[in-house]
Amino acid sequence: MKKILLSVISVIAFSSVGANAQTIFIPQPTVINIPLLDPSRMIIQNEVNRNTVNAAEAARRAGAKTNPSAAADDYTMYKPRQEKYMPKVLAQTGKGNATAQRQAEQFFNTIIVNYEQGSPHHELPKNDVAYAFVHFILVNYEIYYDLYNVPVEKDPWAKRAKDDFERLALLDKKRSLLTTTEEDRAMYYQLKKMLSAKPEFRKMTDEDKQKMTETMVITAGVVNDGYLKAIDAEDEQLIKQAHEMAKGNLEKLLGVPIDRIKINLAGLQLK
Repeated sequence: MKKILLSVISVIAFSSVGANAQTIFIPQPTVINIPLLDPSRMIIQNEVNRNTVNAAEAARRAGAKTNPSAAADDYTMYKPRQEKYMPKVLAQTGKGNATAQRQAEQFFNTIIVNYEQGSPHHELPKNDVAYAFVHFILVNYEIYYDLYNVPVEKDPWAKRAKDDFERLALLDKKRSLLTTTEEDRAMYYQLKKMLSAKPEFRKMTDEDKQKMTETMVITAGVVNDGYLKAIDAEDEQLIKQAHEMAKGNLEKLLGVPIDRIKINLAGLQLK
């Protein structure tokens, strides 16, 4: 299958030393061969913008349930091989020496393993490109809006409060921005239907889909790792940097400004 050249976002990982955090830059190539990720991105942008959201909203109002039986034939799941594809590829694109590349490969492998072995998210399958997109969207969304569950003394929302009453109000506001189980599942089946309906996606092999999944997971995982370490170190500059990376990830994928990206019972909507 013909490989598609994909422009990728430079990846920044963070590490902390004591109370201070330092930035570690992991250089990435200008282009990398990831099969069909660009067309998949355009499918999501075009279909969500055009009619998929309206159809999902109409179905919701009519009382229909978003579920697997309502989706097109399933072409998003794959049979994974145990060995990972992308950690070595991405690590070898860096300009570091052999030791640095081994460390980067191990780091990327750990991200994927954590994704695969993590708690089931609403019983959705991990070996599914549609779920990888949901994972990518939610991780970046929650980082940008500081929605992670972190100690209250380090919580960016709590830190904005002038007193205890305002802190309670801000934390309530934070909780209201979290997506629900039903909203996440609606987005999953929405993306599964969109991708499975496209001929170019149906041509993808299990290897293609696993590579795409690993790329999405690693990209989200690097930002996630950096954000959590920045929060723990209470480094406002690095927290802001993580926000900007999450924002860039979402805007690059979905093609609209961050404030136009909404998730509700109709799934993903680009206002």
